[in-house]
Amino acid sequence: MKILVTGAGGLVGSHIVEELAKQGIPLRAAYRSDQGLPQSENEFMIEGLETEAISLNLNDRTAVFQAVKDCQMVFHAEHLVSFDSSDKGLLQAINVEGTKNIMEAALHHGVEKVVYTSGMETLRPVPGQETIRESDGVTLEELHTDFERSRYLAEREANRFKQQGLPLIIVHPTVCLGTRDREPTLFGNYLTRYLKGQTHFYLDTGLNLVDVVDVAKGHLLAAKRGQVGGRYILGNQNVYMLELLRNLEAISGVAAPTTALPFGFAKLGNALAQGLLRRRGGVPTPLIDRLRQPLFFDSSLAKEELGIPQSNVWEALRRQLIDLKNMHGI
Repeated sequence: MKILVTGAGGLVGSHIVEELAKQGIPLRAAYRSDQGLPQSENEFMIEGLETEAISLNLNDRTAVFQAVKDCQMVFHAEHLVSFDSSDKGLLQAINVEGTKNIMEAALHHGVEKVVYTSGMETLRPVPGQETIRESDGVTLEELHTDFERSRYLAEREANRFKQQGLPLIIVHPTVCLGTRDREPTLFGNYLTRYLKGQTHFYLDTGLNLVDVVDVAKGHLLAAKRGQVGGRYILGNQNVYMLELLRNLEAISGVAAPTTALPFGFAKLGNALAQGLLRRRGGVPTPLIDRLRQPLFFDSSLAKEELGIPQSNVWEALRRQLIDLKNMHGI
């Protein structure tokens, strides 16, 4: 059995590759040409394993069909994260058209199982409900950034092929902690600024944190135990921002901000920073509204049906901070 993993150079995809490689499963690890595979991955995969590492343009339908050929299973973890308006075309090409090509190729080649890595963007808080569940989907009209819309449309493409008989399982990782956040994620950007002493305020909100290694294992468990046509939130611990900051300070030794910024001021300051100062890497202004209610998720379905591990999130955070320090020379 050969397995294709897209996004093998990314945070989640690289850990899926590692977990599969540990089991000695033949792999085809696909990565974007502008991303590449971290050297540590390349060495890890080559060591006595039947593994192909290929550069794959998801917009090249012929290349995608060739990559999927002879694979019994596909983990589609590739997607572009960008909130730059100039990247609208790339988001459409990689996230939407790329997902369409992968799903079409998987259906054409009779792949036995496809696990698609969606995100938190396609789920939403429900008024009066403390945690977000798999059934709490958004509408396209509720999304205000090109990135969010591209993720919604990509998931819609995946579901379209599911209706045609594709054996699809969708997973939704929450905020992943751990090594290899190279692109980086929004949270990785926040941690980098924190380590550099550039975060002077905080938003009174909350997040669901999870070890990225558990998320990778959750993908494998979804393929093994998940219900075809189902979706699973791969998360762990719901944490208020103050608790996160206390742990960040204790682990890093960098003083945490102590002043909560009202959301109205946060939006204004963010808009000025991105507009007048052209500062990049912060929380996009439309997403600040979404953080007014803590983004707490209910991952009980993945725990009960899949048996996803629930590792210590603070140890995962410690690993990520060390990795970011080494990456940025902090």
